[in-house]
Amino acid sequence: MDINTPMKKRRILLFTGNGKGKSTAAFGMLARALGHGMRARVIQFVKSDDAVGEQKFFSHLQGVDWEQFGKGFLPRDPDSPVMEQHRIAARKGLEASIAALLSPDYDFVLLDELCFALSHNLIPIEPLLEALCSSADSKIIVLTGRNAPAGLVAVADTVTEMTMMKHGYEQGIQAMKGVEN
Repeated sequence: MDINTPMKKRRILLFTGNGKGKSTAAFGMLARALGHGMRARVIQFVKSDDAVGEQKFFSHLQGVDWEQFGKGFLPRDPDSPVMEQHRIAARKGLEASIAALLSPDYDFVLLDELCFALSHNLIPIEPLLEALCSSADSKIIVLTGRNAPAGLVAVADTVTEMTMMKHGYEQGIQAMKGVEN
């Protein structure tokens, strides 16, 4: 297939697993899409830090609409009263995601840490699956996060699982600008 031929089918790509690089791969795809003049929507679940490098770079570019729907790290106790704040934020992110998936305004939609939100029961999967399957044939959709549910794996046409073999954290190396944030 010639890459200049218009797409006739939506693409759904999923980056999951415990290794580093899920969001990094997704943002690389965002750069590629912007290079082709595509209009993009980035929705981040769980994350709340607007000082990370990818947001500082991409959110100010023309053609990118960016929004975070997170409250940061989740409490260890799933019954913590704070969890409701995380659920409310994630539900707003889900609503924005469905709108973006169904909107003709975006060629590329990145749902960052979506799998994490799903695996921690912050949002239901059913309305998301319906929106994914109803999105326009020409849309590129990129999903990231650990513990991808089987339903997302089933609808994605490309699934990559990042496997951690070794990580600097294990050696006491702290998060570093340009690498982890």
